Amino acid sequence: MNINQEPKQKLKLGQDALAQKVAGGILRIQLRIANYLNRKTAHFSKIQKEILLLCFSLVFSLISLYLIFKVII
Repeated sequence: MNINQEPKQKLKLGQDALAQKVAGGILRIQLRIANYLNRKTAHFSKIQKEILLLCFSLVFSLISLYLIFKVII
């Protein structure tokens, strides 16, 4: 589909309102979670945050590699 083309069907008014409600709900939940995490990590130093990020990335990278190798082998 070309980016410049208009969609073949436009959303009905009810569908558009529902989509906006869903998107608003998702944004509220994201904001609530972000505020919670900011409160929990506010006392961490920059080094502690970097170490936490490194550990988080390492754990999920290892899990991903395990799942990839499990499927291949």
